[in-house]
Amino acid sequence: MSEAFVYMWHDSENSMYYIGSHKGTPDDGYTHSSQIMEQFKADNIPEGFSRRILAYGTEPDMRQLENDLLNNRKEKCWDKYYNVAVCFPPPPKYGKDNHNYIDGRWGKPEYQKEYRKKNLEKMREMERGYYKKNREKEREKKQKYYEKHREKILEKSREYQRERYKENREKILEKRQEYRKKNREKILEYQREYHARKKAEKMGTSKLDNFFS
Repeated sequence: MSEAFVYMWHDSENSMYYIGSHKGTPDDGYTHSSQIMEQFKADNIPEGFSRRILAYGTEPDMRQLENDLLNNRKEKCWDKYYNVAVCFPPPPKYGKDNHNYIDGRWGKPEYQKEYRKKNLEKMREMERGYYKKNREKEREKKQKYYEKHREKILEKSREYQRERYKENREKILEKRQEYRKKNREKILEYQREYHARKKAEKMGTSKLDNFFS
């Protein structure tokens, strides 16, 4: 089965090489994934660059062959290659080698909060983009979480409302009074309708009780 291949680019101007593997076909537009070698597209290959297909096969076999070839090159002539790792995917970098390392603070909660505060708009834009692409998935996840923790969420919400009322009691009462003044007739009308409905329900229940007694 030929679902992938191993390739080698030759940069004749600099006498450098690059070995890689790819799941697909040689004419699907893919060039390479090197961050060191010059970036280019299949329809605009720079002068002096040429590619050889070294082997075809299954994706796991081609990945293994790529690793074997790179290990061989590292032992003999690594300085002639643009490759920086001998396996794919490359092993994760830790500590100072990690591009996210900042004075040893990366990954700590206090730094995450500080980073989010400084990059709030950027983070929000990323979150909106992710939610837009995964809307149904996120809704389902939130619904499952709510069903599982319903009582805890409701209690937390009630606690938040109580604390909010304590902290803003005067302001809330003032707003309520303003609303009542502006909507006095509307409120009175609603109260009249409510009491009339309750009275009708009570009379209806009373008549039914007398009928069955």
